[in-house]
Amino acid sequence: MAKYCTFSMCVCAIWMSSIASIAGGTPPSETLLPSTTKGYFSVPDVAQLRESWNATQISCLVNDPLMKPFVEDLRGQLRAKLSAAHLRLGITLEDLEGLYGGELCMAMVQPDNDMDLHATVLLVDVTGHMPQIEKLLEKVSQNLREQDAAERTEKIGQVAATVFTMPKRWEDSPTVEACYVVHKETLIVSDHLATCRQIVASLNGEKTDSLADVEAFEATISRCAQDSGDMTPHIRWFVDPFGYAHAVRAAAAGRRKRGADLLKVLPNQGFDAVKGVGGYVFFATGDQEVLHRAMVYAPPVQETGDGSRNTRYVKAARMLDFPNREALTPQDFVSRDLGSYFTFSWNMIDAFEYSKTLVNELLGGGKEDDLMEEIIVGLAKDKDGPQVDLRKELIAHLAERVSVITDCRRPITPESERLMFAVALTDPNAVRVTIEKAFKTEEAVKREFEGHVIWEVVQDDEPVEVEELQIDSGVFDPFGQSGTPEVVEEEEEETRILPNSAITVAHNHLIVASHVDFVVEMLERPLGTDLLTSAADYQQVQDALDKIGAGESSFRFFARTDETYRPTYELIRQGKMPESKTLLGKVLNKLLGPDEEGILREQQIDGSKMPDFDAVRRYLGPSGMYVQSLENGWYVAGCLLSKQVR
Repeated sequence: MAKYCTFSMCVCAIWMSSIASIAGGTPPSETLLPSTTKGYFSVPDVAQLRESWNATQISCLVNDPLMKPFVEDLRGQLRAKLSAAHLRLGITLEDLEGLYGGELCMAMVQPDNDMDLHATVLLVDVTGHMPQIEKLLEKVSQNLREQDAAERTEKIGQVAATVFTMPKRWEDSPTVEACYVVHKETLIVSDHLATCRQIVASLNGEKTDSLADVEAFEATISRCAQDSGDMTPHIRWFVDPFGYAHAVRAAAAGRRKRGADLLKVLPNQGFDAVKGVGGYVFFATGDQEVLHRAMVYAPPVQETGDGSRNTRYVKAARMLDFPNREALTPQDFVSRDLGSYFTFSWNMIDAFEYSKTLVNELLGGGKEDDLMEEIIVGLAKDKDGPQVDLRKELIAHLAERVSVITDCRRPITPESERLMFAVALTDPNAVRVTIEKAFKTEEAVKREFEGHVIWEVVQDDEPVEVEELQIDSGVFDPFGQSGTPEVVEEEEEETRILPNSAITVAHNHLIVASHVDFVVEMLERPLGTDLLTSAADYQQVQDALDKIGAGESSFRFFARTDETYRPTYELIRQGKMPESKTLLGKVLNKLLGPDEEGILREQQIDGSKMPDFDAVRRYLGPSGMYVQSLENGWYVAGCLLSKQVR
């Protein structure tokens, strides 16, 4: 997770580099935006952001002359992908450069909390730049008139708003408008006139419910402020997960994937207890390259029990039981030679039982059905099946810790990234017998290595089709032209995290890995040797986490960003990025790939011009993160350090 947060920082660098210096004046954006804001991204002071960002090694990497061909190509693709809507508006980030006079804010609003509505908002403090803004808006008007947009002027009180109505792309498509207002040295751009009216009213001092009044926003931001002391964040953000997902779906004309609709299933199962996620991001703090703090706000919906069971939530949401532990140090089989290590504490036995209603709904069962129990009974009693009592013979022997290890093998290929899951056990021998029973009747290859039995499995059955809950950044699309109303479902090929796997029981853990050789390497290394805990960079990260308040925690993460990014970088150099099977590669392919599903994109970047990875890795330091479970949610903090020990 932290690994991809760091990657996001790298991508953001290309966007940040196009923002000019500012100094602020208008009211904070959270006091202007309506309380129905579901997604929020704010740069309080772009000048400070750029100054601090430019002091980081990631910025040095982006600006390294050796990286220029790659950065320019990636910048061009990102702009083409993410700025298509801006181009239809006739306004781009380049147009705004030099016009900031204060805060820059982007938001997604769900007007009237109506799940079928959405509004995107751009707020810019333009103090001291009114002549330039007037020229910019004239350019916008000209560009939109050339696109056959109808222009009119609306009055919002005593304020003039310029509204453009775009021609319909199809007969039954909804009317789409974009509204531009400059009031009290604030530029307001939105695709929803009523939202503009609310913001103007707030600017005029009229009391309206604002984002600042939202309980989840206040709880998350105040917790981050409390732990940040007198440090001013360079970025503030907030997301109401379900509200934002509905707004993004509405912006995409209601399109969703096939299968169970998670936007219905998860609230039904109590996961709407998560009211919001928000945080702060800092750059070049003196101790860290990047420091991030966040809170997941999920207040109890019922009385908390005696602590032995999670009764704060209802139905399947009770699975969210991650006890804090005094020590989540790497186990003595975790080698120092890895890319990343992620470990967490989880009450898995109770979670298994709590998951029954979720599984039932995902599989399409009715209220009176218990499909998961039917599966459990079938596995135990089917004469042609494994005849394993899943609850008694496996789940009952799970301890409360899960760890995930990644690395990559050389030479780099699309299949180089290796993953290993290690689940702590209370009775390894019992689980070993269970695994033997389960796989002896399956199409699995039985291998033996130094007294250990490894089962290699190739998955070829069809997975359950479940829609992916989208909490990513929606394109700012004020004219809603990214899709057609006839398409209400998107079909997408389902992929497994581990299409092939190797399974064994060793070192008091159930081991499930993506590659057999990953398991063999772990088994052949003498236990307790060459440990991750003895690595200098690991110790450096742990010291840094302690300084930012780690202590007892429920999650811990460590990553060597150079090793985690290596496979993706090398595949780009080889021209094989679209074939990447790494988690990071899939993210990048989804971001830069074609809009049509199932089409393998052509690589647009000339990888042959990229420098050897050794010229890049010197900029990429280690990172870490911890999570603390609270009575009202979870607190998250982490950092990226420089390559050199400070």
